[in-house]
Amino acid sequence: MIKFGIVGMGIRGSLFADTIRQNPYAELAAVSDAFEETLERNKRKYGVPGYLRVEDMIEREKLDAIVIATPDFLHREPVMLAARKGIHMMVEKPFSTIVEEAEEMAEAVKAAQVKCLVAFENRWNAPFAAVKEAVEQGQIGKIVTVNSRLNDTIYVPTQMLKWSKNSTPGWFLFPHATDIALWLKGVKPTRVYAVGTKKKLVSMGIDTYDAIQAVVTFEDDTHATFTTSWILPESMPLIYDFKYEIIGEHGALYVDLSDQMVRKATSDYRHMHTLGTPINGQFTSAPSFMLHSFIDNIRLDTEPDSGVDAGLLNTRLVHAIHRSVETGTIQSV
Repeated sequence: MIKFGIVGMGIRGSLFADTIRQNPYAELAAVSDAFEETLERNKRKYGVPGYLRVEDMIEREKLDAIVIATPDFLHREPVMLAARKGIHMMVEKPFSTIVEEAEEMAEAVKAAQVKCLVAFENRWNAPFAAVKEAVEQGQIGKIVTVNSRLNDTIYVPTQMLKWSKNSTPGWFLFPHATDIALWLKGVKPTRVYAVGTKKKLVSMGIDTYDAIQAVVTFEDDTHATFTTSWILPESMPLIYDFKYEIIGEHGALYVDLSDQMVRKATSDYRHMHTLGTPINGQFTSAPSFMLHSFIDNIRLDTEPDSGVDAGLLNTRLVHAIHRSVETGTIQSV
């Protein structure tokens, strides 16, 4: 059995813990969280040892792999600790919010020769998997342009995340959208121009961007537009609104994850979240498929689909977007 530890037992950490318990080749051996109440609750729920300090978990437990589900800006320490101990790791996106830090982390992972999957979960999301297959089959020809819109409701930065003031919709949301473009196109971004708006959340005492828009140029002289915000009203039919348009030389593909085929009208009107609905008790969400894939990477000695190079490139791109917003100039990636 592959023994897993999880760092960060919030919404994502709990999902990954439940997923591990459904995998026949893995077991949850320990958890770590910086908040004592959260830690104690999960120790009781999963019946495993718990640690306030990740370094204590890594030193005291015999782990084969860890899942790092800490906030965006707190990935470096567990990555470096795991690499030094030769432990495989799955790291939440973004790999890091600092390019130099991401480079250090990537170097440590490669030197340790451990497997690392950066959690770009939409590569395991059924609609995008279908799009990837269509692109690889040449159904739309060479991709000419990509247009992405990924927004969250204001619930996310004001209630769901305790640390939104230390992040942006760029770091929290863009990595999903930008990674899909990099994955589909297979060519590197070269430069970016972006703008950002700070109004609504600042007025509520949360000093971060409401919205960011970016135009990215790739090395094949094609372009993509990315827009993101997290101030949509809570009355939206889902907590997120994700739309994706891929236009090729011979056709186009359109993805709308905000409409998942079932609409519910009761006291209000909502779209039901159907992608990921458990079937026969088994989780079918993209994050769960992704973790099962990583477990297979370990047991079959194969390479993760989105490894450290993908994580590093994405960090460089999103960092360049933020630099462009801050400086008002075109930035190289």
